[in-house]
Order: sequence, then C-alpha cells, then structure tokens
Amino acid sequence: MADIQVNLAFLFAEPPASPLIKMEVVLLASEWESKCGGLSTFNRELAIELAKHPDLKVSVFLPRCDQEEKNAAQSHNITLVQATRRPGFDDGTHWLSFPPKDLQMDFVIGQGVVLGRQAQIISENRQCKWIQFVHTDPEELGMFKDYPDAISRGAQKHQDEVELCVMADFVVAVGSKVAEAYRSFLRFGEKDQKVLVLTPGIFSEFLSVPQSKQDGRKCRVLAFGRGDAEDFSLKGFDIAARAVARLDDAHLIFVGAKQQDEVASRLKECNIPPSRLRVRTFIELRERLKQQFSEVDLAIMPSRTEGFGLVALEAMSAGLPVLVSANSGFGEALKEVHFAEACVINSEDPAVWSAEIKKLWTQKRERRLQQFKVIRDNYAVAYNWTEQCNDLVETMRSILNGNVSFLCSVILLVVNSENSKNKNSTFIII
Repeated sequence: MADIQVNLAFLFAEPPASPLIKMEVVLLASEWESKCGGLSTFNRELAIELAKHPDLKVSVFLPRCDQEEKNAAQSHNITLVQATRRPGFDDGTHWLSFPPKDLQMDFVIGQGVVLGRQAQIISENRQCKWIQFVHTDPEELGMFKDYPDAISRGAQKHQDEVELCVMADFVVAVGSKVAEAYRSFLRFGEKDQKVLVLTPGIFSEFLSVPQSKQDGRKCRVLAFGRGDAEDFSLKGFDIAARAVARLDDAHLIFVGAKQQDEVASRLKECNIPPSRLRVRTFIELRERLKQQFSEVDLAIMPSRTEGFGLVALEAMSAGLPVLVSANSGFGEALKEVHFAEACVINSEDPAVWSAEIKKLWTQKRERRLQQFKVIRDNYAVAYNWTEQCNDLVETMRSILNGNVSFLCSVILLVVNSENSKNKNSTFIII
C-alpha cells in the first residue's frame, strides 16, 4: 500500500487573529426599513453591528427592497439580496426558503417562527450552520391575548419555536427574560442546546434627536402600539389610559394605530377624556418617529408581559424618560443599570403608574433629561452592541473550528487504521 503522509500541524496551531477568509453570514428579514414593527428594527441593527466585525461578510436576504435601501445598507458594508417571487406563495417571507445559488453562506440567521422556518430548509440544502434568535415566549403571551383559542394558538407557536431551537446549531435569546424561558424549555433535549443572551443596546440613529429643555403646561405621555382588540390588554393600553386620566394636566399620545377610530373608542372606554387623547397612525418613516420622541415628555410601556420592548428602548435612545413594566425584557435589563431601577414598575394598577408619571412630571424638564441621559449612558456601557456581537462571532468561529477538528479526527482514525495494516507505511508528519 502506498505510504500515507498527512500534515496536521494546523490542528495544533493557534488560530490567526484575523482570518484571511471571512465568514459569510446571511440574515433572513421581512424588510430593511421598519415598516412592520420592532423585529425589523432589531434585525437591521444586528446586521449593521455584525458588519462592523472584520471577520464577517454580511448579507440580508429579504422579499423586496429598492435601490435606496440597497445603497443605505451598502453604506454599512451590507449587501441586500432580493428574493425571487414564487407563484403560490402569497407571503413574501416564504420566498426566503429559496436563496439564489450564488449567495454563499457559512451561517444563516433566523428570527422566531416567521423568519426561522425558512432557515431549517436553507441549512439542510446548503449545509451551512443555523443560528436561531428567539424574541418572545408565545405560551405566556397567549395567556393575556383577547381572542378565541389564544391560549391553544400560543401553545402551538411555543412548540414550533422550541422545535426550531432544537434543530438549530445554537440559539440566541433577545434579553434575559426570554433566555431564562428557553433555557428551561430546552433542558429535555439530548443536544444540550446552548442559549446565548443578546440584550439590545442603544440605537445610535436616535442619539441625535433634539430634546428641548423648555417646560410645557401639559404632560404629554407617549404610548406606542397597534391597539387592536387582540393586544390591547396584553400591552396594557388600558393601564396607560386610566393612569393618564387620573392626572388633570396629562395627555396621552397614542402612536401606531391601524384603525384610529376603533383604538380611540377602546381608550375612551377607559375613562380618558377625548380632549386629552390623541390617536395617530403607524409611522413608517423613521424621521417622523424621531419627531414624536421630541414632542412628548415621557414614554410608557405598561405591558402585562413583553419579550423585550424595543420601542421603549428606542425612546430612551432618543433621550426620552421612560417608565416600563417589570415583566419585560427591557425592564429586567434596566434593573441591572445604575440609577435605572426607578424606571421599572412592578404593578398593573393604573394608580401606581399615575403616581410615577406625576413624580417625573413634577421635576423640571431639564433635570429629567439630565437624569435619563445618565441612565442612557449607563445602559450603553452595560449592554454594548459591539462587545455582544464580538461574543457572537467568537461562538460562530468556534463552531466552524469544531468542524475542522472533527475532520482531523476522522483523518487520524483512517491513518491509524491503515498503519495498523501496513507496518511499512510512513507515520504522520507534523
């Protein structure tokens, strides 16, 4: 038998500080701009932060995008790849199951069920690694939603989320609240699935939002959401309306309604006078959202439960004082930040929320803004996007290196087997 010579020196060598070959990462997304809510905001910011890493080449695969969006992404070294329309698939996100053949990837990143079910197909067909992000606990959400079969549908979605996590190469939870839930859910698996925590950091695009130091006579309180029947109680909008109604000089500015008249009717049923209520539609343009953050005095998120609460983080990123529910990922994160615990309210009682709003409102606006600038800066240190994304990249690198180690183990096994059969064969050369 021919001599066998294998050089495995690379197996024992330290990995280079900056690999010559970048890892290619593809994020699945429904859109580039945030026209459909918080998930898009998170996905875009994640892509931007990952693209800063010298070891990564980042692409975002999505149903539709225009040239302006492509240019905006390219300014962050991100390539937007538009999916091909597939007849019979009305939902554009389903097209993401069929990436173009020339789209190379070492990792595909899915988000929840909506953008995770495609990842399982891509991972299998492309033989790439799959990172699954989870944002909510559907089982808990189902307990608070107001529509028929909400609990059973939440249980089914919960099962889907867990099964996708089991199949993925590793799981990333958005915030400690969701991480705690999924670490419990995944205990049963033989795989011993790891759950990495990524807590969203400050959104840099809102840092430039101007905040006037001039006080007004009325306290303008911002609440943000769809306000439909399904989520009205879940998001605590009744708490918001009743809390503001108790303060004669407070106005509720509700932003995000799809059906303004219906949402206004629900809010007025909570005893808030029409003269102190404004209901506005969903804001697609980010510049208009920044305008809302400048107009109001504080933002509240009184959700009865919330996976994280990105809109409250956006408000704080803009320098706006916030009050948030303790039963939320953002609330849990704030508890670990110096001087921020007072922003977290562990109550569903409108009177408690009203008292906390009044406590903030009675301070001079300039003082409020200074206090929350300190809190925002402390939060930015505690939850740094770059540091967390670096940890994520290290995990990705270790997974790829693990594949190399496995390959080398196979080579060693084969060589040793051949050597035992042929004593004259050349031994391994290191």
